[in-house]
Amino acid sequence: MTDFEIASLVIAFANATAATVAAVGIWHGIRAMVRANKERAVILDQQREADERRHAETMTALDELIRDGRRQHEATMTALQHQAAALDELIRAGQRQAVALDELIRAGQRQTAALDELLRRPASAPAG
Repeated sequence: MTDFEIASLVIAFANATAATVAAVGIWHGIRAMVRANKERAVILDQQREADERRHAETMTALDELIRDGRRQHEATMTALQHQAAALDELIRAGQRQAVALDELIRAGQRQTAALDELLRRPASAPAG
């Protein structure tokens, strides 16, 4: 074998080795990317599940707040209805008192008129 043939074989071997090293490097890189993608998918699934759990918890808490608000509203409305009924009764009692007071005033006016009439009449002579 000549020096040229030996050099050609060495160069061919070096090229084959370089191609093999490059292929192995690419293969490892692809495996690393696939593994990273799988890990990222697992992390994203965990985050999605955590987000869904937080959403469900938030919605449950919100539903409970709405139910509490409705109960408080109903209790407040019931109390207001009782207060309105009591106020209506007070108003009716006040109206009855106003009518009674008007009657008392008219009776007082009649008594005053009768007294005025008595005072205007001449005094009768004492009997005797």
